[in-house]
Amino acid sequence: MRFRWDWLSPVLQAPYVPTLGPVHPEVLSVDLFHDVLSAADTGRFLPYDKDRRWFSSKDERVIIKEIIHAPDLTLIPTLSTRGRGTIKLHHFAIAPPDFTDLSRQARCLGNTYGAASAKVIWFHQNPSKARNRIMLKTYAARDQIEQPEHIIELGHCEIADTFPAFADQLGVAGFAFLYQRMSAGCDDGPVLVAVDDDRIVGAVGPLTTLTDAVGVRMVPPQYYAVHPDYRRRGHGRALWKAALAWGLQHGAAYKVLQAQTGAPAEYLYLSEGLATLGFINTRTLSAV
Repeated sequence: MRFRWDWLSPVLQAPYVPTLGPVHPEVLSVDLFHDVLSAADTGRFLPYDKDRRWFSSKDERVIIKEIIHAPDLTLIPTLSTRGRGTIKLHHFAIAPPDFTDLSRQARCLGNTYGAASAKVIWFHQNPSKARNRIMLKTYAARDQIEQPEHIIELGHCEIADTFPAFADQLGVAGFAFLYQRMSAGCDDGPVLVAVDDDRIVGAVGPLTTLTDAVGVRMVPPQYYAVHPDYRRRGHGRALWKAALAWGLQHGAAYKVLQAQTGAPAEYLYLSEGLATLGFINTRTLSAV
């Protein structure tokens, strides 16, 4: 299977690659899509795959023989075998998805590959109909970012024992997952926390850097949240600036992230001047 860039590039309304997620626009290329295909069915991670931080093998793979590649549509299905299995249909086109047809395809793929659920993921430039906004922060050598005094590393926090309660009360799966890895002795990088009322009320991490597909150092996405009872007190912006300072100190050139539309993080990122690269929508389909 070979992609034609003259077919693929016109329908890429956001810099997103199946199994990798959002990437820098300057990294996006037909070679990157072919790299993903080369890793299908191998279980190995590409060197610049952000998920290699968490697992020993790659769970999600492209189903190469089920790809549809035409001048006005490229549909790339992937399979995750975690749990009962999930099919993801990555829909690259200018026209909106045909959900009736995609539901039919999802059922066929679910039956063929033993997946119990499916979703379609599509991309566009309309913020009013989006679920997530892809954003870019570029670091500049002239940036002067000082870490706020009340933001500290979790490992140096005298009330670190309040982090489990924070993770539990927040109801965000990422922090519960992160705490599980900490409890198992995994060192994924520092976590920065905000403290108020003698408890941890916000966190961002783990902080690390990766080299992208063209050899540029970047900061991969992190878990980032503030307890609802402590929002609008400056903790979110302080955590964001502290994370930026960490990335700058460790030689990062940029950071690509996703923000849920309408969420506090989106408003923060927009106010901080991050560039918008495109929008993502998802819809759950029946796979069985």
